[in-house]
Amino acid sequence: MTLPKKGLRNITVDNIKYAWSTTGTDDAISLSIIPMKQQNRVITAYFEYHSKVTHEWILPDGGKGQGAKQKIVITGYIVRQVILHAIAKGWEATGNIPVFNLGWMDNDVDLKIE
Repeated sequence: MTLPKKGLRNITVDNIKYAWSTTGTDDAISLSIIPMKQQNRVITAYFEYHSKVTHEWILPDGGKGQGAKQKIVITGYIVRQVILHAIAKGWEATGNIPVFNLGWMDNDVDLKIE
């Protein structure tokens, strides 16, 4: 599995170059990471949005509406932790596992959320 070239970011961890990208859905942020020399190997991880209500208003029918602001941004700091976590779980850039799915990582890395 390779990632689309557009929008890829680069990071080096333990002298291995990786590329990574994120996508968002209604439910989660998906992170995909590939080693540049083994682009058929991918690490995947998922994160919640960690939204915080920033304001409320009254709707015409008397109900309440809420505005939320996303409080998480996937950065190189988080990506590095995910790569190191995958390695600690047995993943190898040159190994035989084409997709290494770590699942939900919110509690396994420091997200630096206020």
